[in-house]
Formats: sequence, structure tokens, C-alpha cells
Amino acid sequence: MIENQNPFFTVYHTPRHTVPFNLIRTEHYEPAIHEGIKMQEEEINAIIQNPAFPTFDNTIVALEKSGALLNQVTTVFGNLLSAETSDELQAIAERVMPLLSEHSNNISLNESLFARIKAVYESAEKEQLNPEDKMLLEKTYDGFIRSGANLSNEQKERFRQISSELSVLTLQFSQNHLKETNHYELLLTLDQLDGIPESIIESYAQTAKEKGKEGYIVTLQAPSYIPFMKYSANRSLRQQLYMAYNTQCIHDNEYNNTEIVKKLVNLRLERAQLLGYSSVADFVLKKRMAENSLNVYNLLDQLLEAYGPTAQKEVEEVQNLAKQLEGADFQLMPWDWAYYSEKLKEQ
Repeated sequence: MIENQNPFFTVYHTPRHTVPFNLIRTEHYEPAIHEGIKMQEEEINAIIQNPAFPTFDNTIVALEKSGALLNQVTTVFGNLLSAETSDELQAIAERVMPLLSEHSNNISLNESLFARIKAVYESAEKEQLNPEDKMLLEKTYDGFIRSGANLSNEQKERFRQISSELSVLTLQFSQNHLKETNHYELLLTLDQLDGIPESIIESYAQTAKEKGKEGYIVTLQAPSYIPFMKYSANRSLRQQLYMAYNTQCIHDNEYNNTEIVKKLVNLRLERAQLLGYSSVADFVLKKRMAENSLNVYNLLDQLLEAYGPTAQKEVEEVQNLAKQLEGADFQLMPWDWAYYSEKLKEQ
């Protein structure tokens, strides 16, 4: 019954096949993800069991086209999980993330599938491909290598464990951050909003109303936080909000991410070393424009040399204005920067 009503199991009859959010319900995601995994497993098996010699079309293109349903549902689910989450969505994520990690590993660590990909990569057909297809072939091959395809069986098993742990920890990290962000609220009275534009004050009043409270509520959400830091004349409140924003998930509560960060760092390093890299930076940068960490530091040094004097001059201008307005002993702090920068712009 759910399948018949599940929008993910039908073609989107919307302009340009956009996502019909009005039809999708929370209960639709999990069945669609399970079905998507099942369908892609069947598609992968069909590629492996194909008796024909591996070619770009029957292996690389077939792999690229596989998992259409799974990609469709996880794209929608992932976006909503980060942008408009709920306890129900987070509960689903906790159940499906390990499954998705295992499914991904089952593909990238499949020896028979990689053998076909490698055969195409090393075949004469590679040199006959157009630039776009050749790039797809190379990215597919490299992607499997970077996902552990060349590891020993013992190493592959550890790679699976690391991937599974990382998927769970990454989800916990993001959920803790989101919960702490959403949990924070600064309840104020009108006389504490000196300098704030009327339209922003109205939004703070609306937030308080939605939360069933009297007054004005400022949150750590960007549309609420940024205007307050830019316009509020109340320095102590700017400091309070700034510290709340920049110390998220390190307090002694259920949202603390300190231990999770330590585990993430160590697991990512172990994964990089397992794949033959000395650091996570070397692993990440290998397929990016910078190529290695030395090039990154060289670029940063060049930027510092080129823009450092200009940046320092801008700091001095803001500092001088702040002293003109507040007194010669005034010391510019991080929670003052947006406020006095805006004052300088106004001048």
C-alpha cells in the first residue's frame, strides 16, 4: 500500500520533474531507501554477471546509471535532514546511514566489479573514448582505488569498519550541532534592541511568538544572528551571542562533540594511511587543484603577502572609528567587528 502511494516509486509529474515535496511524507523515505538499495544491488549483479567482455558501455555506463532510485531519495532526504530536520527524520537517518555505508562499501570493495572496471581502464578502448567518457572512466577507476578496491582482504575489512564508524559519528556530529543551534535562544526586551532595524525587530518578535513567549528572541540561525551582531548597540549582548555561537557543542551537555571530533580525526587519519597517504590532507588534496598540502601553504603565504597590508589597514580604520565613538582606551574585540565595520560603511 505504501509503495502505491510513495512518490519516489513514480515519475514526478511536476514541471521539469522537480521534487513534489507536498506529496512526500516522512514514512516514504525508509521504504524507498531499502528499495533503492535492493534495485542497485540487482543492477550491480547484472553488470558482474554479464558474459560479454567488459566495455565502457556495459560496465562504466551501466554502473553510472545504476542506483537512480537510491540517488533520488537520498538526495531529497539528505537536503531536508540538513535544512528542515525533525526528530523523525533524524531517527530514520540513524537507522539508514549504516545501511547506506555498508551498501557503498559492497559496491566499491566488490572484487568482480572492480575487475571489470580495471579491464576497461587498461583496454585499448580507453584511448578511443572522447574526452568526457575518458574522464568518467578515469574518475570511476580512481574512485574505486580511493575507496579501498586495491586493499588486501584484511585491510578491506578494516576499511569497512572505519567507513561504518565514520558514517555514524558524522551523523552524530551534525545532529548535535543542529540541536544545539536550535536549542539556543536569547530572550530580550525592546529596550535591549537599540540599533536594530525595525524589520529585524519584527522577526525577533515573530520568533518569540512562534515559541509561545513574550518579548523578542534572537537565535544562532544566520538570519537572526548576523543582523544582531551587525546592528546591536549593546556590547555585552553581542559578546554573549558571539560566545554562544562560537562555542557550540563544547559545553558539558548532551550536545558535546569533543570526543566525537577526536574519533573522527583519528579514523580519517587511519583511513588515509590505510590507502597509502601520510595524512588526511594528502588524501583529500590528491584529486583537487592544489594536489598537496605544500601548495596550499604556498598559496596562503602568497595571499598573506598580497592582502595582509590591506587587511591590517582595514582593521586599523575600524579600530580608530571605534575609539572615536567609545574612547581612546577602547579595545576592539571579535564581537565588535561587524558592528563597527557597519558604522564605518555608513560613514
